[in-house]
Amino acid sequence: MFSNKARSQKNVKFKKLEEVTLPNAKLKFCADQLQNLNLMFQKRLEQDVPVDAPTEKSLNLARSVTERFIQRLFCGVGQIDSRFTSKFLIENHFSSNQHNSTHLEYIVRLDALSHPTLYNSDDLPSYEILENNQDCPAGYAKIRLTSSTLQAWKEFTNSNGYLRRDRIQAKMVELLAQAAVQEKPNSPLQVDESVMCGIPGKIVDPFTLYHILKIPANEQVFYGPSGNVPRFPDTRDFRLAIVDEPHGIKIKVEFLSPALSSISIKVMILIAIDVDMWPSSTDFPARVPLGHLDCLLYHQAAQSGMYLVGYGVHSAAWQIRLAAAEYYLFNHYGAKSTVRTVLDILYEILIDINTRRKYQKPISYKILNKYMLFTILLEDLEENSTTPFIDMLYWSPMYLSTIVLRLLDKTILRLQSEFQSNYFFKNVNLLVNPGHLCDDDFNIEAGNVKNYMVRLFDESLVADKDNEDLISLLVSQETEVKLLYRWKSLVDGLLPPPGTRSKRLLFAGSRNRREIAHTQYTARQLEYIGMVLQSMLKVQQRVIKPYQNISTESVKHEDKNDETSPLEDIIFILVTILEQARDQYLINDTNPTISKNQQKIRTSYDACVSKLIEIIRCDKELLLMNNIDLEDDLTLVKIILKWLYKAMDHNKKYLGLILRPFLSTIFLTSHHISYHLELIKERLRNDEIESLGLFSKLVNTGSITPAHGLVDSVNKNWIWAKDMLGMVERNTLRLFFIEERGKVYRHILSLPSDSSRNADEVGASRTWTDKEKKRRAVRRRTTLPARNYFSSLLYDHLKDGRSEIPQHDVLKMNSPLTAIINKKLRRGQHRGSGDIFRCMESMQKLNVFKEAASALPKEDQNEILDIIQNIHMNKVKKSLNKRWSSTLPHSSKIVPQDHRPIQRYTPKEESAGLQLSPKEKRRTRGILRGDSLLGTTRAARLREDNAIFLLQENFRLKCLVHKADFFRI
Repeated sequence: MFSNKARSQKNVKFKKLEEVTLPNAKLKFCADQLQNLNLMFQKRLEQDVPVDAPTEKSLNLARSVTERFIQRLFCGVGQIDSRFTSKFLIENHFSSNQHNSTHLEYIVRLDALSHPTLYNSDDLPSYEILENNQDCPAGYAKIRLTSSTLQAWKEFTNSNGYLRRDRIQAKMVELLAQAAVQEKPNSPLQVDESVMCGIPGKIVDPFTLYHILKIPANEQVFYGPSGNVPRFPDTRDFRLAIVDEPHGIKIKVEFLSPALSSISIKVMILIAIDVDMWPSSTDFPARVPLGHLDCLLYHQAAQSGMYLVGYGVHSAAWQIRLAAAEYYLFNHYGAKSTVRTVLDILYEILIDINTRRKYQKPISYKILNKYMLFTILLEDLEENSTTPFIDMLYWSPMYLSTIVLRLLDKTILRLQSEFQSNYFFKNVNLLVNPGHLCDDDFNIEAGNVKNYMVRLFDESLVADKDNEDLISLLVSQETEVKLLYRWKSLVDGLLPPPGTRSKRLLFAGSRNRREIAHTQYTARQLEYIGMVLQSMLKVQQRVIKPYQNISTESVKHEDKNDETSPLEDIIFILVTILEQARDQYLINDTNPTISKNQQKIRTSYDACVSKLIEIIRCDKELLLMNNIDLEDDLTLVKIILKWLYKAMDHNKKYLGLILRPFLSTIFLTSHHISYHLELIKERLRNDEIESLGLFSKLVNTGSITPAHGLVDSVNKNWIWAKDMLGMVERNTLRLFFIEERGKVYRHILSLPSDSSRNADEVGASRTWTDKEKKRRAVRRRTTLPARNYFSSLLYDHLKDGRSEIPQHDVLKMNSPLTAIINKKLRRGQHRGSGDIFRCMESMQKLNVFKEAASALPKEDQNEILDIIQNIHMNKVKKSLNKRWSSTLPHSSKIVPQDHRPIQRYTPKEESAGLQLSPKEKRRTRGILRGDSLLGTTRAARLREDNAIFLLQENFRLKCLVHKADFFRI
C-alpha cells in the first residue's frame, strides 16, 4: 500500500498536460499553449460584467418588473377564460447567463390538461399521447382528446380529435391582448392564488415544480409580495408587442419610465401540457450502462416528467421537452465547477463569433446556438466516461482548455455534416435547415469556429513565465490534482486484495459457492446498486405506452398478488440486466469480427439466458422464498449478484465473455461511489418538506398560528424555519397557504417594533459594514483562482457581490418550498456524486486533505487549517456532551423525597403491551412495501406484462409473459 501511495505522489509531482491534436481544425496545441489558454479563460470569466453599477441595478429592476408584469397578464388571462389558468409560472432560462440578460423565457402550464392535477378532487383529463406517428416528426407527439375533455376543448381540435397547437397559441395571444388593456387585476391580493400565479413564491423552475406537485396542496406555503399594499405594474407604463410565432409567443416590453427607457426586455412564452410520464421514443436513460459514473443521476433525472410544448410548424404536433431533466443535469455541477466553466467559456466564444459576424463579408447566418453547445457538452459527459477517478481528473481545472478545444473541434464536424442530434432524441436534428440555408452557409459557420480556434492558437503562443497569475494557476492546479490522487490512493487502498478479487470471476470454482458472489461487495455497494436498480425500474414504470389513456394510467390499482412468490420479480431484474449487458457489448465493441457476427452472438446469448432462466425457476431456495424474506433491499441485491456471477460459469463462451467486463465495471464504480452514499441519501431526504407540510396543515386547520408554529419549528432546528425567521427579521413577510381550490389563507409575519428597531440598529451595521469589510479583506488576501476547488471551500459562502437585488427576486428565491427543493441539487465541483472534503471528514481522513493542501499559499492554507480545526473542535464538544450526560444518574435510580414507590402501569392481559413490528404487520396482511426494490420491481413487471399485444421478438418479454415453451419449467 505504501509503495502505491508513493508512486501516486510521484505521478502528481510530475503531472503535465499532454498536447492536443484537433483533426477537424487541423491544429495542434502543446502543453504550454494549453496552460496559457487556461489563464486566458480564467481571466475572461473573472472579469466583471462590462456594465457599471447603476446600469446593473436598472437591468435587474427591469427584469423584475417585467416578470411581475407577465404575472399580471396571465392572471388576467385566467380571469377571462378559466381553461387557460396556470397556478405556477415556470422559468426556463437556466442554461444561459441570467445576470444582466435582456431575454426571459417562461413555460405556461395548462393546468386543465396537465397531469398530475393541482388538487386530488380535480377530474383527470382524458387523452392519449401518440409518439412516432407517421404525420409527426421525431421528438414530437400528438394529443388525441377523448370523452369530456374533447367536449371542453372541441374548438381547438381537428376532425380526428387531435389537439391543435396553433389554435391554442392563437387563442392565448388573443387573451393576452385582452388582458393587456384591462385595469384588473391591479394587485396580487385580487388574484385567486389557488388557480393563478400572482405572487413571487410560485415562480419556479421545472425541477422545483415537479416536486411541488407531489406535495398535497394543503401542505404548501409560499411567500407573497412585499409592501403594505402590493400592486402589479400598470399596463400604461409599458409599450408592448405580442407576436404569434411558430417557436412560441414573443412579447417585447419597453418601459415608458425615464429611469428604464433605455432598456427593452424580450420575453418568450411557451404553452405546454405537463405530463408526469417519460417518452417512449427516447433511449435515455436506457442506453446508459449500470456501471456508468452518472447512471443514478440519469435515472433520477428521467423521473421528472415531460412537457408537450407548442413549438414548430406542424399544427397538431407538440414538441416533447424534458425541461426538468435538463435542469437537474445542469445543476448537478456547481457554478464554478469545471463542467459549468466549460459551458460558460463556450457561451463567451459564441458571443465573440456573433460579434465578429457583423463585419464579415459575405454575411453569415447564425446557425450555432447555446442549446447546441449545451447538447455537445452533455454528450461528452456521457460518452467519454471511463472510470470514476479518470473522470474526476480529466474534468479538473487543469484540463479546461483541452476540453473546450475538443468540443469546439467536434462542433466543426457537426456543422460540416449539418447534423447534431438532440441529446434525448437521437433522430432529431438540431441543425435542421429552415429552408433558406444552403451547404455553404453551414461551411461558413464551421469556418467561423475554426477561425476563432486559429485566433486562440496565435494568442496562446505569447506567454510570460514570470506572470504571477500563471504561477498561482499552476500551483492551484497541481494542488488539486495532488488531492485527487490522494483520494484515489485512499479509496483504492480499501479495495479487496487482488487474490480474493480474482475469485469473484470464478464463481463455481470457489469453496463457498453460495456466498463468494457478494461477499466482496460492501453494504454500501449493495445499497448503491439497489438504488440504481430501483431508479431504473421506476423509469420503466413511467414510459408511455401506445394507445394508453392518461386518465386510466393515473388510477393506481392495488396489487392482489402480493402473496405470490417473488421468483418472477427476481427473473425480471436479472433479465433486464442481462439484456443491457448484451446491448452494451454489441454497441461498444469495435472488434470487426464481433461486428460481423452480431446476430449470431445475440441469438446464442439469448439461448443461454433462456437456459439460465430454467435453472433459476427450478432453484429450491428461490421457490421457498416469500415477499417478507426479500423485504430488505440488500438481500435482494445479493441474490441478483449471486446469479449474475453464476451465469458467467454457466456459459463461459457467451455469458462469461459479456458479463465479465460488465460486472467488473459495476464493482469498481459502486466501490468509488459508495463512499458518497450518505451525501446521496441526504439529498433524497424529505424531512424538511414533511416538517413544512405539517406546519401548513396545522395553520390551515387553525390549530396553531403561523407565529407560534414558526417559533416552535425554530426551536426544533428546522432549516426552513430559521430561514423564514431571517426573512421576517429583515422585513414584514406575507405568507400564502392554499388548502384547496378556492381556499387561500394569507398571514403576515413581522417582529414587534422594539425588536425590529434593535435588529435594524445592530444587525444592519454588522451586515453592511463589518461583514463587507471582512469580505473585502478576504478577497484581498486570497491568491487562488476563483474557479478552483479550494476556492469553493473557502469563499463560496460569501456573496458574489451583485448588489441591489430586487425584493421580488429575493422572495422568489427564498420561498420555503423552492429553497428546500433546491438543496436536492448537488451543485458539486467534481465529476461524481459527492464531495471529497465531506467524504474525508466522514472517513476521519482530513489529515490527508491537509497534506494535499500543503502546497497552497500560506494565507489560503491557514484558512483550510482553520476549517479543519473547527470541525475537530465541534466533534470534541459533541463527545464531551455525551460523556457529561452519561455521568448523570439514571432516572430509574432517582427516589422521590417522600420515599413512596414509583407506580407503574402493568397490562392485565398477556398481549396487551405487545406491539407488532411493521414487518410482522405486513406479514399478517400480506402487503408488499411499495417503496422497496421488490415492490418497485413487481409494479414494473405487472405494467409490462399487461402490454401483451406489444410483444416483439425479444426474449425478455417472452420470458415474462410465459409465451415461449422453453422458458417454462
